[in-house]
Amino acid sequence: MIWSVVSCAHHLVPFDRCALLPHKCIHYAIVGLIIIEICWGICQLPALIQHGIPLKGSLDNPAGFAASLCVGFPFCLWMLNKGRDRRIIGQVVAWAVIASVLLSASRAGILSLLFVYAIWKRRNLRPTRTIQRIGLISIFLCSVIALYLVKKDSADGRMLIWRCSLEMMLDKPLFGWGMNGFEAHYMDYQAAYFKRHPDSSYVQLADTVQYPYNEYLQIGISFGIVGLLIVIAWLIRLFRVAKKNYSSEKECGMLVWISVCVLGFFSYPLMYPFVWTVLLYATFLLLKDTIKFPSTLRNVGVACLLPLSFWIGSLIIRRVKAELAWTEAVTASAAKQTDRALEHYQHAYIGLKHDQYFLYNYAFELNQIGLYDSGIKIANQCRELWADYDLELLLAEMNEQRGEDTQAELHYRQASLMCPNRFIPLYCLVQILNRNERQNEAISLARQIVDKPVKIPSFQVEWIKKTMKEYVNKSDN
Repeated sequence: MIWSVVSCAHHLVPFDRCALLPHKCIHYAIVGLIIIEICWGICQLPALIQHGIPLKGSLDNPAGFAASLCVGFPFCLWMLNKGRDRRIIGQVVAWAVIASVLLSASRAGILSLLFVYAIWKRRNLRPTRTIQRIGLISIFLCSVIALYLVKKDSADGRMLIWRCSLEMMLDKPLFGWGMNGFEAHYMDYQAAYFKRHPDSSYVQLADTVQYPYNEYLQIGISFGIVGLLIVIAWLIRLFRVAKKNYSSEKECGMLVWISVCVLGFFSYPLMYPFVWTVLLYATFLLLKDTIKFPSTLRNVGVACLLPLSFWIGSLIIRRVKAELAWTEAVTASAAKQTDRALEHYQHAYIGLKHDQYFLYNYAFELNQIGLYDSGIKIANQCRELWADYDLELLLAEMNEQRGEDTQAELHYRQASLMCPNRFIPLYCLVQILNRNERQNEAISLARQIVDKPVKIPSFQVEWIKKTMKEYVNKSDN
């Protein structure tokens, strides 16, 4: 909102001595933010040394940390062409970025840095166009193979995700499933895959999935082939523009886009606001000399900018209020203040009724206090937005508490298909089958649990296996 006010003022009364977008200041600001993020990551070194936890900086996971550093890396390279002091700072920050991405263990981040550096360095080597293409393709393929071998199980797990994601695309190829289509339907496709292939080698690798680990698949699932073609046309347009009137600023913008394009093959950089912000600025650097708006269009844009920003601001304020109410609800729930918690949940529901995580949390709370009818209603709303293993367990538990064993069984079976290496759905199914006098099915399933390989050993899994073994032995006797 502040930026829009300043923009309007600058348009009405231009103050040329103080440019609205001083490019060099923005470049240095991005490098400064990268330095802060690196320092944040350095503070996490003790956890890396003691427990092997990769660096993640201020982000929620190492992938976001690496993505943020990768989109800032081209600005460090830009500084290498400046004066001596700035060149030294650029070198130090660039090496710090490389070290931090390595310590984050993000394979996509490492590949992105290699690719960006190779493209930036090519101007010093001046190879022919054919050698450039062969070299870049070789670097990409060799790096992908090497990084695949580093974490083979993780990479194989992504192959499962990509396979099921392609099935989703094939079912709605033209216009896709919509913005939240992946979260709303992916786990059902994974469940369908394991129903068709119960002995698949991917069984032990399956887990709950919220993103396809590939931005191009995400675009294809959300917007179909039409969306993908638009994105490809946009990228071609950008890279063609970058070749005209080539400058260090345009090179910087192009390298940012290349970094995100490479990250997008194996990660989810577009989930992070910092990446979006830097991408928008990189786009501005590439297009600022090519797009000229008529004065009338500029005036209309300025006239719309201020009310638009206030409308967006009002949406943000309402969202903040709703999330604060959610926070109060969680706090009250932890303090066993049930009535107060429900009051805050109902207040937050107005602003967060389309947020699947809030709806799950709300349904879970209703289940805890025994309001199963209301809980199932909220959970079913959540199910329309989100196909998830934990949500299926919650729905199964609430239906079981209401005595609706048939519905509970359906949800437990769906949860088991979503993540076939888990034990809890199968254990609960044995209890339902035994309670409904379907002993033969219960004993057969109990034997499967006893023989089932364990992905991650835990006390709970050992207890379930022991209990099922005793149940089988008792039935045999």
